[in-house]
Amino acid sequence: MRDDPALPSSRRDFLKKAGALSVAALGTFGFSPLASAGPVPDGAVGGVGRVLPASGTARGTVFLDTNRTGRAAGQRGLSGMLVCNGVEIAVTDDQGRYELPVSGSSIVYLIKPRDYMTAVDELNLPRFYYIHEPAGSPDGNFIYPGLAPTGPLPESIDFPLYEHAERDTFEVLFTADPQPYNLQHLQWYGKETTREFKELDVVCGIALGDIVGDHLDLFEPYNQMNSLTGFPWYNVVGNHDLNFMAEEDRYSDETFKRVFGPTTYAFQRGPVHFVVLNNVFWEGFTRLLRDGWPRRGQYKGHLRPWQLDFVRNYLKHVPTEDRVVICSHIPMLNMSDEASNHTTPEFSQLLEILSTHPHTMSLSGHTHINMNFRVGAERGYRSPGGTLHHHFNLTATCGSWYRGPLDHQGVPFAPGRDGTPKGYAVIRFEGGEKYHVRFKALGMEADHQMAVSVPSMVTREALAETTVQVNVFNATDQTLVRMRVAGRDWTELTQSVLFDPAYLKMRERSEAHPEAGEGPLPGPVRTDH
Repeated sequence: MRDDPALPSSRRDFLKKAGALSVAALGTFGFSPLASAGPVPDGAVGGVGRVLPASGTARGTVFLDTNRTGRAAGQRGLSGMLVCNGVEIAVTDDQGRYELPVSGSSIVYLIKPRDYMTAVDELNLPRFYYIHEPAGSPDGNFIYPGLAPTGPLPESIDFPLYEHAERDTFEVLFTADPQPYNLQHLQWYGKETTREFKELDVVCGIALGDIVGDHLDLFEPYNQMNSLTGFPWYNVVGNHDLNFMAEEDRYSDETFKRVFGPTTYAFQRGPVHFVVLNNVFWEGFTRLLRDGWPRRGQYKGHLRPWQLDFVRNYLKHVPTEDRVVICSHIPMLNMSDEASNHTTPEFSQLLEILSTHPHTMSLSGHTHINMNFRVGAERGYRSPGGTLHHHFNLTATCGSWYRGPLDHQGVPFAPGRDGTPKGYAVIRFEGGEKYHVRFKALGMEADHQMAVSVPSMVTREALAETTVQVNVFNATDQTLVRMRVAGRDWTELTQSVLFDPAYLKMRERSEAHPEAGEGPLPGPVRTDH
């Protein structure tokens, strides 16, 4: 937080109040407020009115760090490793050396290869990048600080790797929208997730954006909580993770980059390549609201041309038989809301680029509901053999923003507006071709995969005229649902687009008791599952 006497008094007072509350509250729970150290870039260009050094060349070595002490004599360079400047990719030579052009403000990062690990810090965050931000972020008016000046390019930007054999079959945890707005939300998140996540046999976690809800000083305690799971976490930036005082898009994620690293990057695990794309485009600060907080809805789903170039360049190094997994925050496809800012218009262009590879999928969050779509040539995906691209939009771990009645632990039920419980997904990858998605409702048994809505009492004579509605939380258009009653023949149910009756009933309860949780549940949305 910066105290700028040129700021309007209401905004200056708000910043002082926000900073004081954050430090006091975090200290109460044993957390320390965010430090302003630690660089992290993203291919942006220098800011208005700032003098930046001319473009240059980043040079360095990717080496095998056998004793985990950093660069030392006798440690061999690794050939064939991929290093990126955000768009272009260099392949290391037989001594592990690379060269890449950089602009005045850039990020250089290593794309983790198979059978190696990058450095991971004490919070289980992978550290595989160097941020070159010579003059620092233009964050004088920001609520939360961005990047400190890094000065001139180092003579050598070196990346250590550690040998780590990887199987073709493995599991990855995916979460979306934890989105705590305060420490109470963060406690609820930890109570529901930490113990459960620790029991998972996964190689890493990927959080699909909205890591926090506007208050970026919660990044630190959130990371401390996730570090207890014991596995590395990769993170996607969301529209609630931005610097809302940024005048333009290129500086909107400066705090996120300082804490987590680049917002567009890639890494490999076994025969699967994960490509993280920041598809939240910030249209710039417009005004302060009456409460002194900046307006924050002026964003849209968008892939920048350089990001598409990056994917195109990276796929040249990806074997055709390997799987490519795109991770973003805003859905790549939102068939129920395609005309809004909650979808990504460049999806068809991305699918055209991905068409060189037959095994692709994408995941997102943002909507707080589960959605599954499979698309092909009609959307631009013309893969060899005519395979389809699966887009999976995952519901939120905070559900409907921690609203609604409380459960036995004192945590809001807060199901998604489509009736899907708060939850997460574990995807099992079996080589490049096969995968299996397992949705898991938080705090529920693993087999809790649907909600059946029937009248409380039905006579045998009325069975034929009785409507049964089943919300299969993670169903696709390929899911077969059948039922039978009292040993009779199985009946196949028809897929429909409806409100979840159970959600409607819980919403009525929440409106009758608005004091529970964070208030009544929001309005329902129709779902096809």
